[in-house]
Parts: sequence; C-alpha cells; structure tokens
Amino acid sequence: MYLEDIYYFWKMTFNFISSHDFEVIHIDREHREVWLEKNKGKSTDVIRLKQQTFDWSNHLQRDQDVVAEKVKHLTKTLIGREINVHSIYISQFPPVDDWERDPVHIKAKKHVRMYTYFVLQREREQSLEDIYNSLSIQEDPFPPEDEEKMESQVPKLRRAVDQAIETNIKNQQAVLSRGKPILTYLFIAINILMFVVLEVNGGSQNTSTLIEYGAKFNPLIVEGEWWRIVSSMFLHIGIAHILLNMLALYYLGNAVERMFGSVRFFAIYFVSGIIGGLASFALSQNVAAGASGAIYGLFGALLFFGLIYKKLFFRTMGSSIIGILIINIVFSFAIPQVDIGAHLGGLVGGFLASSFVHFPKKRNVLSQAASFVSILAVGGFLIWYGIGGQENYNPHTQTVLASYYQETGQFDLAFDVANQAIEEHNNENSVLYFIRSYGYIQQNQGKQAITDLKRAVALNPDNDSAHFNLGVLYARQGEKDLAIDAVQKAIEINPEAEDYQELLDELEGSG
Repeated sequence: MYLEDIYYFWKMTFNFISSHDFEVIHIDREHREVWLEKNKGKSTDVIRLKQQTFDWSNHLQRDQDVVAEKVKHLTKTLIGREINVHSIYISQFPPVDDWERDPVHIKAKKHVRMYTYFVLQREREQSLEDIYNSLSIQEDPFPPEDEEKMESQVPKLRRAVDQAIETNIKNQQAVLSRGKPILTYLFIAINILMFVVLEVNGGSQNTSTLIEYGAKFNPLIVEGEWWRIVSSMFLHIGIAHILLNMLALYYLGNAVERMFGSVRFFAIYFVSGIIGGLASFALSQNVAAGASGAIYGLFGALLFFGLIYKKLFFRTMGSSIIGILIINIVFSFAIPQVDIGAHLGGLVGGFLASSFVHFPKKRNVLSQAASFVSILAVGGFLIWYGIGGQENYNPHTQTVLASYYQETGQFDLAFDVANQAIEEHNNENSVLYFIRSYGYIQQNQGKQAITDLKRAVALNPDNDSAHFNLGVLYARQGEKDLAIDAVQKAIEINPEAEDYQELLDELEGSG
C-alpha cells in the first residue's frame, strides 16, 4: 500500500541517521528522496533512498543514469578511494520486465560501484535484510506495523529526521564558530602599523632599516639577538609583500581563529612564526621578514582540522585549501627570492602546534604530548643546525653586516667585518673597500684609505661616495688636480649632491 511505502522511507532514513551514523547530503521531502553518506576509512558508503515505482526497466535505467551523474559530482567531496553507492527504491512492485541486478561501475576519478535494490511490498523483511547485509550492518528487520500505527508514526519520523539534520548542522556550525577573529584583526593592525613605521624611517625595502627594526639577520641572531625570530614576523618588505600577506592572514586567520578560539590561535600563530623563522635562520643567511611563516602555519592548522574532521573539511574547504597550498609551495620553490625555509617551517610548525593545543572539548593526551616534544625537537634541531652553518657568512651577508654597522655608527665593528671579509674571504666588493677605507681615515692611515678607495671605484665606477672621498684625501695631501678630477667624477654620477659641488668650487677657487 502507498502509506506503507511512505512509512518505510522515513523509517529507514531515520534508522540510518540515528543508529548508524549516516549523514544527510541532500533531502527532498516533497519527492521523498534522500542522499546519505558514511566514511569507513578507505571507502565511503553512499545511500540514495527514494520512494518510487517503475513500470519498465528503461524508466529505471534513466533514473540510474541521473544517479550516476550526481555521483560523479559527489566524488569530489567524498573521502576514500572507493565509493559504494546503494540506490534503494521503496516500491510496491519491481519493473515488469527484467532489470540489471549486478553492480554498475561508474566512470569517475575514484573507484565507484553502484548497487540497486528494491524494498518491495510483498517481501519487505527479506529486502531489508539483503540491504543491511550489503552495508555490513547488523540490524533486526523492522517489526511489521498495522496501518493505523504507520499513519501515526510518519509525522513523528519526519520530525525526528528534521531534528537530527538540524542537530548535525548545529554541531558543524559549532565546530566552525568557536571563537571570534579578534587576534586576527589585531595582528593585521600591528603589521600595518610596523609597515608604516618602516616607510617613515628609511623605507621597508631598505636593508639597514629592516635590520634596525628587527628583521631576521643571522649574524646578529648568533650574537644573541634571538628576539629577531619573533620581531621579524611583523615586518614586511614592500607594499606587495604586506598586501598579499595581510589578505592571506585575513581569510586564513578568520577561519582558524573561529575554529580553535583566540587562545589556541595565539599559540598556533606564534609557534608557526617561530619555527618558520628558525627554519629561515637554518637554511638562509639573507635578511628576511614577514608573516609568511605564521600564515603557512595557519595552512597547517587547517590541514590538522581536515585530519580530525575529514567530512566537514572536504565538504566545506578541503579541496580549495589543498589546491591553494600546493600552488603556494610550487611558487615558493620556483621564485628564488621567496624564503622557502620560513614557508615550510611554518607549515610544519602550524600542524604540530594545532595537534598540541587541539580543539576545544577534544583531548588526546598521548598525541598532544608527542606534538609538544616534536615542536621542541624541530626547534632545537633548527637552532643547532643554523648555528653550525654560520661559521662562514656568504659575501652578500658580510657586505650587509658591514653596511649595517657603518650606517648605525658602529664604525669599529664595520671596519673589522669589512677587513675580515676582504683579507680572509677574498670578498671583492666595492662597498667593503669603501667601508674599510672609512676606518682607515679614522685611524689617520690616509695611504691605505686611498688604496681601498681606488679599489672601490675600480670595482664600481658609479660609487660616487668613493670618488668624493678620494677627492677629499687628495686635497688633504695637496694633490689638487687629482682631487678635482675625483670630485668631478662624483658630481657626474650624482649632480644633486650639494657638498660635492661645494668642494669642487673650493678646490677650483684656491690658488
């Protein structure tokens, strides 16, 4: 009877949801069709339950084709390499002619098989037993009910299904909305503020300014300034750098802070940034700054979310997050200027930090303890490896260090670094010779200063400061013609320098 079909549709739907942990993918109450899914590790069962009677097998085949197309789209959001689709029709009678009973293989990116069942009026109990056995569910057949009881049960079952769906939605929303993105906006504000500070005080792309305000710079870290690992997280190099990072922080930070809450988000962000900074310290001697390590840590946090809440992850953001992460990692390797160490270190740090703090109301003491030990082990290894790799700085780092000391008025240190780079490491760089010449001038060793300045302009003829200093030294020694020639070259390179022109006028006006 028709009432019995309706009853079994809602009874089976409620049973799959309430007793066997299937989740609703889609439900059409008017046409009595529901799609359910349940992951079992490497495979996923999908149940398509529909109340419908077919007169002929070709009608059934058309409906199966529709199901197959829907399944192809569903596989993008389903977990597991194998998808078993159980298409169940609650019907009074089967098709009049023969219909295909064997499993159908659906062409998709995953291995998909579709099974078709009929829950027929004359053999309800046997049909149900076959279906539940196929699903590997131990279930007693539903006890037969009289028509009056079925009629009274249908509204209750519908309400129970609706309530179960509503509860599931609320639970999912609770997982995604445990906190407000307060720290995300605070960190964005701090980053923007520090960018403005850099721009006002020499420029965010000025190396010495970056170092002065806390960029990661290995020589100074080795000397004890480990706080740079943290301070560098809030500095950015150029407008494009901060815009891209703040855009990423806005979207990723919003998601992660809402999932984990502000306290856990704080821990994830800083652990990620610190591990990323230590990885940069260990793998690169270049001056570095930016929130990239912490931002990649947020990717790591989302991957951990996917590990704990697989269904929700792939149903909401999983494919997009993984795709964006892969693209970013590829670009990190492809572009030489990108600090790949900070990115990968932050990703690992974020995953480990998320595993350590875990989600609110979830606890796995053994796993959390292992994650904490892993964080310490990774950080300790990076520090050990990084310090061991700082014995010989590359020529660029030597030049940057000497320039920083020079610009900050630490002239003795600047001289020592430049002298060591030239004498011990044969670093032939115009800047280093210029810096060493300045030290010689302070030491009243004019001949050595002139020698270094000559070498500086030979290596870089456009070094106007070196030409000008040569002119000053020649003038002190009474070499007027050489002095005028040197100053004129400086003016040709930099005609805007007023002190150059003043010295030239003084030399040409002297008797």
